[in-house]
Amino acid sequence: MASYVTCRVLTGRGNQCTGEAVDPSAELKICARHLAEAQRLIREAFQRAGKASDSP
Repeated sequence: MASYVTCRVLTGRGNQCTGEAVDPSAELKICARHLAEAQRLIREAFQRAGKASDSP
């Protein structure tokens, strides 16, 4: 059985995600699911920031 590094994200109840980290050697150990969620949140934040800067 191959060992793998698990995602470090905790649920709202404090349980650690059991997904495999995308890059086990990276400083941020996060699974594909949580990486996608982070990317979505970042994209939305940039869109909000862009709209705010367009306002007079």
